[in-house]
Amino acid sequence: MLELYIGKVVEVSNTLISVAINKELETPYIVIDSNPVRIAGVGSFLKIESSVYEIVSEKTVLESDKKEVSIKIASNRVVLCKVIGFFEGNEFKQGSGGETPNIFDNVYTVSDEELLKIYSGTSHSCSISVGKYLYRKDLDFYIDINKFFASHSLIVGNTGSGKSNTLNTIFTELFDNINTNGSYFLFIDTNGEYSKAFTDDKLNKVLDTRNAEKNSIHIPLNLLESEDWRLLLEATEKTQYPVIKSVWNSVIKNIFAKEENANIAEYLLDELKKAIIGILNSNSNTTNKLGAITSIKEDFSFMEDEYYGRIEDVFDIFDRYTVNGNKFIISGSTDYYTDYTQYIADEVERYTTTEIKDSFTVEDMGFLLNITHLHRTYKFNINENNTSPLIGRFNSNKKDFKTIFLPYKVGEKKNVMECLFEDSHILVCDVSRAKKDIRRIMVTFLCAKLYYYSVNFKNNKFSMHLVIDEAHNYLSAQNLDKEDAIAKTCIDTFESIIKEGRKFGVFLTMATQRPSDITPTLLSQSHNYVIHKLVNPRDIDIMKNTVPFIDEMSITMLSILSPGQAIFSGTAFNRPNIVQIKFDDSKTKVESDTIKLMNKWRRKRNFDEDSLKIAKHDVQQERELADIIGIPTTIASEELECPECGEKYICILDNYAPYGMCLNCGVQHKLLQCTYCNEDIILDEGAIADEPIYCEYCYDKLFRE
Repeated sequence: MLELYIGKVVEVSNTLISVAINKELETPYIVIDSNPVRIAGVGSFLKIESSVYEIVSEKTVLESDKKEVSIKIASNRVVLCKVIGFFEGNEFKQGSGGETPNIFDNVYTVSDEELLKIYSGTSHSCSISVGKYLYRKDLDFYIDINKFFASHSLIVGNTGSGKSNTLNTIFTELFDNINTNGSYFLFIDTNGEYSKAFTDDKLNKVLDTRNAEKNSIHIPLNLLESEDWRLLLEATEKTQYPVIKSVWNSVIKNIFAKEENANIAEYLLDELKKAIIGILNSNSNTTNKLGAITSIKEDFSFMEDEYYGRIEDVFDIFDRYTVNGNKFIISGSTDYYTDYTQYIADEVERYTTTEIKDSFTVEDMGFLLNITHLHRTYKFNINENNTSPLIGRFNSNKKDFKTIFLPYKVGEKKNVMECLFEDSHILVCDVSRAKKDIRRIMVTFLCAKLYYYSVNFKNNKFSMHLVIDEAHNYLSAQNLDKEDAIAKTCIDTFESIIKEGRKFGVFLTMATQRPSDITPTLLSQSHNYVIHKLVNPRDIDIMKNTVPFIDEMSITMLSILSPGQAIFSGTAFNRPNIVQIKFDDSKTKVESDTIKLMNKWRRKRNFDEDSLKIAKHDVQQERELADIIGIPTTIASEELECPECGEKYICILDNYAPYGMCLNCGVQHKLLQCTYCNEDIILDEGAIADEPIYCEYCYDKLFRE
């Protein structure tokens, strides 16, 4: 809409003014290009010079009031307005521009281009359209690309309110209209909804811990840090993490850092010998020493890697000795006094092998953790219960870790970006098939790895966008109260990202149906909010207290928004905007629709067998009579399928079909289909349906032409 002159200023009071609307505009709507356009209604905007005012109330001018108004103004409508901002150059700025209008100044509407700048502070050239203004459905709603995507965002709303479709619409419009190859996008698909969404130019991967063959998330072991293992194993800071750090730093130093010069087989054997000798030289009881060493040997029988079977003869050394008191003595010897512990240690030290091992695996990590745990327990007299839970967690998750973390091959140099994104810039990671705890751990792990990669390579000038659907699964503050170690690590990681990520070009978008579950830090550090329908008073209060730019009217709307409607507020918008999100079946391919139960269920039969027999008998008599007399039958086809119950049924004209009941479920039907063209036919009551049934066009074509 172009700028229109609509009236004059008749009263000025601080930031409030009264405007008399032209006589010709007695109603708030005029027709422009055959479309009704709202003019000077409450909530609309007016412009005086460069200042913009919002209409807050309206009244009809009484005869007594007209005496106070100059005869220059012929008006029956007066609107009260408050200043909200001003245009400076080509930009809209909030607040007062310092200018006060004069009496009888001309008042104009704002153009559509200016309206976009008032609502969202953007223009067509640097924005994307994601819907229509709820109260201006003739006007597209745009979001500023720089302000929205270069910030942290939160999308909230109850189940069925349209969160998933909104997420899809926003990013589909972005990818359809903007070349984003200078950035990377990771979508965490918690429920397996987005494999067909956003764009065809993306990479889909699945985290599947139940079927290793279908899992497509693979990370080489050499990309892990000790901090990653602390997360994966939920290690305690003071007692368990030191074990992990000791083991993994040694692996990095002796295998990964040496690259082609690394000898994996020799390193593992050296660590085994060091552990055995450490146990032998400890102050523990000899029987306990032998028990610890025997437990290592027993673990070898569960190892899948053949390498461990080939070095198992190191334990044969102990077959020549037995325990006597607190000493090792030679088996079968009568020398009960000589302690052969040091002899055994020396034999273990001399043990060598020519075996070759070309990769370092998750199983090797478990082996190192276990022997280090035993070594430290015996050599330093540490309480075994401090670190044994760590070993237990590793063993319980070992199968999943082997599915995800690839063996390190000597010379492997891939980085985390190459492993995850390959040649793409957009990755949808479906984690719906992973076990709950592994899902939480891996989502945090992946996001943390990408974040720290961005931190270390911040001069590469790319941005990283992490989009977490169903964020309450990973970032629930309630889990902290349950002393959930995984939850604490998850929340700590994402709070670091949301607090520090912007300066490194890492931006977080969270979608959740339970905003009250998300930690206060994550809520408050979000810059932009897309709020769908919320009915829980606690969720509404959270939004009211968290969103700094939302007004009371928007808060009252939260509980009555329809599916697909949302309030956009935050730093990317000048004011809260109530928007009807776009919904395009050809683009909206999110698999999140509520299941239609009647596609799976069937209505029960409403007729007993005797009634059905009587009805079928009447049908047969009707057909015989029709054949004798030679007139069309009033009985519809037996091959009709009831759209309600899905069963084939017979339709009888009298009180039944074609505009009567299905004899199977009792549902009324008034619509039939032409046998020839399948077009719907609505029969008038009393009409006779031929068998088969034809629409008038097909009947003329087949029988009258």
